Amino acid sequence: MYVDLIEVDLQTLQSVSHTSYSSPISALSEAGKGPVTVGTSGKLYVYDPRSHHIRSREHPELSRVESQGEAAEFLIAPESQIDRRIRDAVPYPVPLSIIHLPGSMDNWSDSNDIYVAGRFPSIINYDRRFYGRPRSIIHSGASLSWLTHIPYPFSEQATASRRRAELSMDEVRSTKSAAGDTLVACGAYGSKGSLELYGLSSPSDLSNPPGDSPAGRILQSCIKNRQTSSSSMLLSVAPHGSRLVFSDGNGNVKWVERDGFTEVRHWNIQHGSVDVPGPRGIFGTLGDSYYMDPAVGDIARRILPTRRHGSPPLVNVDDLLLWTGEKIGMLSFSGKPGFAAANFDETAESLEESHQEKAERTYGEGMRHALRVQADEVRLMRGLGLSYR
Repeated sequence: MYVDLIEVDLQTLQSVSHTSYSSPISALSEAGKGPVTVGTSGKLYVYDPRSHHIRSREHPELSRVESQGEAAEFLIAPESQIDRRIRDAVPYPVPLSIIHLPGSMDNWSDSNDIYVAGRFPSIINYDRRFYGRPRSIIHSGASLSWLTHIPYPFSEQATASRRRAELSMDEVRSTKSAAGDTLVACGAYGSKGSLELYGLSSPSDLSNPPGDSPAGRILQSCIKNRQTSSSSMLLSVAPHGSRLVFSDGNGNVKWVERDGFTEVRHWNIQHGSVDVPGPRGIFGTLGDSYYMDPAVGDIARRILPTRRHGSPPLVNVDDLLLWTGEKIGMLSFSGKPGFAAANFDETAESLEESHQEKAERTYGEGMRHALRVQADEVRLMRGLGLSYR
């Protein structure tokens, strides 16, 4: 079985190339000016769209749409001493998140740092110029689901001192202006969520000749919040302004400070609607069979800010895109919702029909709540020994 990676021209919305892989693709790095890293079960591939043919608009018959063939590949955890703990944990590591860290002065064109995380207990760092072997390994111990990057330094000691208000203004400015980057990871440790911050040094390999093996970034500090982040697995994390926002398996979207612990606000995409009382989701009312078990409600598998770092601060360009696996929603900050489910209906409803629908929805949600309470009582009595075989 082969899986194709299809490249689409956004101007014409037509396929311009595709590359075949022998196993399902589990992760892709962000597409930029350089090559894209493709992750499959146990392997990584380097995909460079610049080496593929693109269909010519003037003479489409002169160029091929297909650009088949296997891309350059390498094992995630080759047989070596440094990767023994990864091989002992899982026989076939599956990457779930791949990011490229920028080079000097936030320059992505000279980025050679590749960080990979997934269903193995470590974050593996590769250099694209020496991708046949890992450059360094950051041990996490958790099963990680997503990685992101903040172009600011992180120090556990300085963060704790700022939280206790033990630093002066000059010391705070000094810690924030220091060189370095922060690698943010999220996932699950045991049965709870894990939010992890790793302070990395500045790139030290830009002055190395191409033939030398660079040292790369050095891990300077780390902190892992496995107590208060969430009672379920964290699915995605992203920087949002001066804070971090992440989602969990319970449908929660939480904002915390960059210390990883101080919660600012939280919102649930299942119960957070304000236009209709009762449990509603961000994507409208859930069906009867769909909402009987809260565990099968909407969860934000991916979070994507609409404003990226370095972009100009425009009005109302600070929302969050949420992807549940089947739906895409927008989480915005306003006193009233910008749109409702009725805006997407083919026929507009009258005011009376809208009120009747809200009344039916409220009644149905109340009945579902009563049934859930009754089921909990039955399970409780069964546990007290009143059931019989």
